Formats: sequence, structure tokens, C-alpha cells
Amino acid sequence: MNLLNYFKAFYQVVHELIQQQKFNHDFLTSYLFDLEKKYEGKFSDEQRFKIEKYYGKLIAPILCGTYKMLYGEKLTEDERKRATLFGILTPLGDDLFDVHQLPIEKITQLTFEPEQYEASLFAEHVVKEIQAYLLKEVPNKSEYISASKDVLDLQVATAAQTSPEIEYELLKQITYRKGAVSVIIYHQILSEAADDNMKKVLEEVGGLYQLGNDLFDVYKDTRDGIYTIPNTCKDFSSLRDTFMSKVKKMNQLIAALPYRKDQKEKFSIIINSINARSLVAIDEWIKFYEKHGRNVNLKSFERKVLIIDMEKPSLFLKWLYLTWKLPRIK
Repeated sequence: MNLLNYFKAFYQVVHELIQQQKFNHDFLTSYLFDLEKKYEGKFSDEQRFKIEKYYGKLIAPILCGTYKMLYGEKLTEDERKRATLFGILTPLGDDLFDVHQLPIEKITQLTFEPEQYEASLFAEHVVKEIQAYLLKEVPNKSEYISASKDVLDLQVATAAQTSPEIEYELLKQITYRKGAVSVIIYHQILSEAADDNMKKVLEEVGGLYQLGNDLFDVYKDTRDGIYTIPNTCKDFSSLRDTFMSKVKKMNQLIAALPYRKDQKEKFSIIINSINARSLVAIDEWIKFYEKHGRNVNLKSFERKVLIIDMEKPSLFLKWLYLTWKLPRIK
């Protein structure tokens, strides 16, 4: 693993974040305002936060920009726009399913036949407009539709996570598959769709990514009655072993891709910087259960106890070390 590629990977992320920030200033802010005016509604504070600070700020440059870097290409303005629009679609689509509890038949029509959909809610109008645009503009429509179906199927499957009777094996299947389809669909809005080898990589990337999200959402998910791997796991040491095995498999799949070695190394470094954050969280949960016991009731703890603060100097330094270490695991 070339040391110089760590600096190049860091530069790639910073450069894409700057480009995305400029794009959001020029397009996203005014577009959100125009949507509210056009459909006489408002994005909730939570929706706006997710769009402006997460999906619309981080996902497009870190995921899509990194995909393009792997191929030796730059993210085009059209690709950035599609990725940013999908970043609006994601939290609103989740709310239509979870908060507004739209019947699956209506969500299916909104997903695949948006122009024929009769919208009434503000979120429906926004999703209808954006999905109609994406279906018209994505270069690989069949791949995007297939990926959309996978996302919709997983959205339905996640309803099982509200049951305390959910089996741990099913929970793992849902978690890893949910992450996989989430990162694959972001690829399918690009100019070139992911081939089978790249999909295999992204399945591992996404599975680890979703597990990482859940590791940092233990308080929220426990409060909301959502069962996840982290808030049902009683053996985090075993989970750590599984996590490391999946990182190893992912790295091997990346190394086998038919692209330049330096591009693959930079791709692995960026993706593993996210995994490094997750591994820090796993180690913190190991300490938590060593202190409180395996059968502790998470609902009995305050938020501050169940939140992992990555701004702590010790955790930040550990993250840096693991970002260096994980890409080297083969």
C-alpha cells in the first residue's frame, strides 16, 4: 500500500466536498426553496438536516466521486445533480413509508410510474418530481429501475425490524442487503452502470456501511423500537471478528478489479476510512458491555451514555490508525 496514495485519497475526498459545497450553493439551496414554494409545503427540520448535511453534502462526493475516481474519471455536473437529487429522494421516501405509512401499492406507483401518480402530500409531490426526472435522465434506465426495485423490496423487509421476535439471522440478512442496495443504486445513476464484479464489491461495501450506521444509531433505534444488529448483539467480540472478515473479503474483491493499482488503493483507503470509524464504535461497545454486562437493558441509559463521540481525541487518533491499517488487510 503506497503511502502517497493515502494523501491522494484524502485530497480526493476534500476536493469532492469542496465541489459539492459549491454545487449546493449554486443549486441545492434554491431548489429546496423552489420546491417548498411550488408545492406549498415545508421540509421538516430533520428532512432538511439529512438533505443538506448528509445525503446532499457527503453521499454524492464520497460515494459517487469515489466510484468515478476508481475508473480514472471525474464526476460530471449531470452525475452530481442526479446524485444530489437522489439525496433528496432518500429521506422523503423513508418518511412516506415510515411516517405517513403509504400503502406499498402507492409507493410502487410513485417509484415506477411517477407521472401517473396523484400526489397530495408535500413529500409525495417532491418525490414525484424528482423520480420522474431521474427516470427520464439516467443513462442506464433499466439498471436504475432494477436497483429501485431492490431498494423498495428492502424497505418492505425492514418492517420486520420492529418485531422483538425477529431472528438474528434474518436481521443480519436485512442489514447487509439493505446497505448493499443503498450504495448500488447511487452507482446506477452514473453514466456507466456497475458491472457484476463491481456489484460484488459494493455489496460488501454497503453491508459494512449499514452496520456502521446502526452502530452509531443505537440510542435512536432503541428509543424508536427498531431492532438492529448492534442493539440486539450480546457478543461484540464475535461481531468484531465477523466485521474484520468482511473487510478482508471486500479488500480482496477490490484488489481483483480490472483497474489501475493506485486507483484501487485510493478507493480502498476511502472506503476503509468509513469502516475504521465503525471499528472504533465496535471496540467502544465491547468496553460498554464489559462494564455493564451482556444482559443490560439499553433503554435504561441516557442518550449521552449510548452515543459514541468521535470528536474525542483518543477515538479520533484510533480512527486515523485504523484508516491506515484496514486497507492493508488482505
